Amino acid sequence: MIQETLLATLPAVSMSDAVNLILIITVALILFVSEKLPIEGVAMLVLIALLITGLVPESEILSGFANPATITVAAMFILSAGLARTGVVRWLAYRIGSLVGRNPNPKTATHRLAGVTGIATGILSAFINNTATVSVLLPVTLRLCREQNISPTKVLMTLSFAAQFGGVCTLIGTTTNLLVNAFAIGAGLEGFSMFEFATLGSILFVAGMAYMLTIGQWLLPERINAEDVTTTFSLKDYLTEMRVLEGSLLIGQMGGENALTEIADDIRILEIIRDGQPIWAPKNTAIKADDILVIRGSADRVLDAAHRLGLQDWAEGKLTDAHLKSDDVGLLEVLIPKGAKLIGKNLSQLDFYWRYHAAVLGVRRQNATLQSRISQIQFQEGDMLLLQGHSDDLTAISKDRDFIVLNDLSSLRLKKQKALTSLIIMGAFLFLAASGILSVLAAALSCAALMLLTKCLTLEEAYESLSLPVILLLAGLIPLGLAMQHTGAADWLAHATIALIGNLGPTVTLGVIYGLTMILTAIMSNTATAALLAPLSLGIAHTLGVSPIPFLVAVTFAASTCFTTPVGYQTNMMVYAPGGYKYLDFIKVGLPLNLMLMGLSIYLIPFFWPF
Repeated sequence: MIQETLLATLPAVSMSDAVNLILIITVALILFVSEKLPIEGVAMLVLIALLITGLVPESEILSGFANPATITVAAMFILSAGLARTGVVRWLAYRIGSLVGRNPNPKTATHRLAGVTGIATGILSAFINNTATVSVLLPVTLRLCREQNISPTKVLMTLSFAAQFGGVCTLIGTTTNLLVNAFAIGAGLEGFSMFEFATLGSILFVAGMAYMLTIGQWLLPERINAEDVTTTFSLKDYLTEMRVLEGSLLIGQMGGENALTEIADDIRILEIIRDGQPIWAPKNTAIKADDILVIRGSADRVLDAAHRLGLQDWAEGKLTDAHLKSDDVGLLEVLIPKGAKLIGKNLSQLDFYWRYHAAVLGVRRQNATLQSRISQIQFQEGDMLLLQGHSDDLTAISKDRDFIVLNDLSSLRLKKQKALTSLIIMGAFLFLAASGILSVLAAALSCAALMLLTKCLTLEEAYESLSLPVILLLAGLIPLGLAMQHTGAADWLAHATIALIGNLGPTVTLGVIYGLTMILTAIMSNTATAALLAPLSLGIAHTLGVSPIPFLVAVTFAASTCFTTPVGYQTNMMVYAPGGYKYLDFIKVGLPLNLMLMGLSIYLIPFFWPF
């Protein structure tokens, strides 16, 4: 009887508008799930279709680009890039690695590594883009897996899931949080504060980590060895030279076994140059201050070790103190192409430093082990060089036909002054947004501008940090929510949903919304899911005559935490190949976790946000 009454009172909706909207949503869903087109391309097609069909007027069709959620996300990309480019994120990653330590018991070592990296990832992901966090911590975690002979299959899924746990703890933790907040404000609600999700998010974080370190560890297979994948994420086999500074921890230690080789087992001191004379077999030679160490190993680990142990780039003595301490100095990995003027010549013959205004810190040759000093190496086609120089000089090198740029590795170095500045700016953003002195949008834009004004990153780096797919996705799908509201489709679907559920109360309805969001997020973009279900949630709350906030929170949490499929969230895809996972691994481990968090959320959301 209740269902019949509600169905009889469904709000009127234009038949042509309804057909057009259903057709657009259906085609979009098919394209999202099939992945025939990039998700941002689908979003732009949705935008065009809404314009052509007149479901959204021309005056509002581009409102997604100017929406506070879109602008805030863009500003957050710049803030995250500022921390990354000054070396803060990578420095933190290596400090996290030192916390893990070594444990002879493989099971204990696995739990410790998964726990430390998971907790650190979650904390960082609450304030920094979680994709960026995982991209930095992934190679560090793989290195630690290799050093402790741990299968990355047992660890990397926890890394991905922890990034999602952390993302729901703050308003800026994920794009989805900001999108749902934009819908709330658009509906005339107050919106969410910076740390409004923190209490529930923290509970889910603790519950999720407890699951992953117990049941999750039991369910995860031990499939591959870290050695199989570490080479993909490590700059291996570079020949570098470092000078031992006064007070270095290496002074007095032997060339064979020392603090440097303990940091990573692939680092070797090949030669010690003392007072201009080589010591060819340095295994039993005590290291002294001002020695030049010829080192072979992973460039990122050598550079990290240099900072920790008191070593300094040598580069044939070409680098002055001003150059070494400058925050304007960057690091570039380049390849020597066919026909380059460098081929067949060494550094002295080229007068490299004065010609290119950059120092060669390291040389790597594929399928060959370099033993001689860098100054004596005659370059060949395909050689890779680590170049250090001022930003303008590296930009000029990137345009030179004698080099092909492989990677900008400037973030491998901690730029102390700029790093402190970027941390202060991020702290100011959190304080201004959390205290309410400025809105999240105003605080994000102001602090992003400060990152540029203080030269923590350049304008070009800021442009590069903007994820165009994410911005286009938001800009294309926000108007879809407007179309659902303008045409009355959101209200119609809300009434129809209530009619189907019956008079079971708001808690059951909350569970239905959470479950529907969770299912859709597993098969398509989480942002797209939120854009579809946020307007529906508002309509359902209006129909029931209760607060819409609990329903919006359910959409936020369900869309921001997808563990059931590798395609459900970006970080899942990032660990999929390195972890050696199969599709079913995510279902086996992630589905129980999703259901557990769903139960906790449905129980706790009404407690923190009453109907």
